[in-house]
Amino acid sequence: MAGANAARELEKRLLREEEEMAAVFMLKDLLSMDRLPERIECFDNSNLAGQDPVSAMVVFKDGRPHKDGYRKFIVRDMDTPDDYAAMFKVLSRRFSKAPPEMPFPDLLLVDGGKGQLGMALAVLKDLGIEDRFMTAGLAKKDEAKGEAYDKIYIPGRSNPLNTANAVKALYLLQRVRDEAHRFAITFQRNRREKRAGLSFLDGIPGIGPKKKKALLLHFKGITKMKAASAEEIAALPGMTQMLAEKLVRALHETT
Repeated sequence: MAGANAARELEKRLLREEEEMAAVFMLKDLLSMDRLPERIECFDNSNLAGQDPVSAMVVFKDGRPHKDGYRKFIVRDMDTPDDYAAMFKVLSRRFSKAPPEMPFPDLLLVDGGKGQLGMALAVLKDLGIEDRFMTAGLAKKDEAKGEAYDKIYIPGRSNPLNTANAVKALYLLQRVRDEAHRFAITFQRNRREKRAGLSFLDGIPGIGPKKKKALLLHFKGITKMKAASAEEIAALPGMTQMLAEKLVRALHETT
């Protein structure tokens, strides 16, 4: 029975990998690329009411997430929202890495239509790497206009590509974009939680920089800290049972 279950699981995995690679081949044909888009990168920016901007990069290899390649970027020194400046900062940092350290993508996916694609191409041109890989934009469908699918834009073409016979390729790009969005939102949320934790912990006597660091490293933010017991908190470096109980009371009184 164990052998049969293992065989079925292996068959499922092989079929899934075959489907993923079929989408990669279909995407190559759809974008008229001269090589397979084995490595796809996508960036997504996130901020809170225009403040504290961050960006996140996801990587797909052979049609599936390659989480070891994911990267997070904090966009500094920006007082006002500026999409081009943020994109320039992030792409400059990303592509400052030499290919042996971090290989160039086969395809860079931009979240948005012609405007966002044009912006990304301008940044890549400023960086002198506009011809090193393919770039494409993915725009949301306009349901008010009766559009059935999201739209793919590529350089040198004003209209989106016809994806009616390449839906698997479109779905692959949607997965990449949605994963970049999820990763960026999670990064932004975690930063907000840590910042909230810093300001909260500063007001509790007995919790200095070392204890604060230990708490935030362990719990990642206020939400998980609030769910912890005094015993769990007391077990952390430098904490005592009395201080942990004080922290638990403060968490439940003010958050």
